[in-house]
Amino acid sequence: MLRGHFAFVLVVLFCIFFSPAAESELDFYNHFYGLNYQRLDVNDINEGEDLDMQVGDIAHAIGLYFKSVPHQTMQLEVGVDGVYIRDDSPFTETVNNNRGEGTASKLSNVLGYALYFEGGLTFPLQHLEAMRFGVMLGYRYNDIDRTVFRCEGCLEQGLDSFKSSAYLKPFIEYHYSTYVHGQFYFTHYFDDTGFSNGVGLQISFYVP
Repeated sequence: MLRGHFAFVLVVLFCIFFSPAAESELDFYNHFYGLNYQRLDVNDINEGEDLDMQVGDIAHAIGLYFKSVPHQTMQLEVGVDGVYIRDDSPFTETVNNNRGEGTASKLSNVLGYALYFEGGLTFPLQHLEAMRFGVMLGYRYNDIDRTVFRCEGCLEQGLDSFKSSAYLKPFIEYHYSTYVHGQFYFTHYFDDTGFSNGVGLQISFYVP
């Protein structure tokens, strides 16, 4: 698990440090739209008990966000992610096939979405205008179920033990240009059940 995070960190840092940005072209804009990917560790403290969620140890989240920069030392962000987790205790449903001819058996997946908002401070690195670092405090709302994808009327099991949580997010941000920013971040979630830690990458675009 940690080895996977470490490899992800190395790839992101390589991309950041070996993608030059012309400092004369850098400027500061008030808002951005972006794409987010996060790889998350799942902590199931009820493992082996009746409340065991029986899901995989890793979650993948990908989504969209809006970032506002009201001041050069402040960032605010709101976003939505789709979430996928391996199902360690799947059930089977018999469904009609895509053409409506005959039936097929499908296994359940652990799917859902998350809404989040966060705010914090950011500062430039000395002698390196294109690089910034900062820390954000946020809250992530999770709605995650065990269900069959694209199936109406199928059994659906809500994973209520998968808690929403506040989190801390330190990050480094690289300004490729005035219009494109890349951010690598780490998240630590404060609730005991659900996500524990994660690493992620955001690409922000300024749209005039």
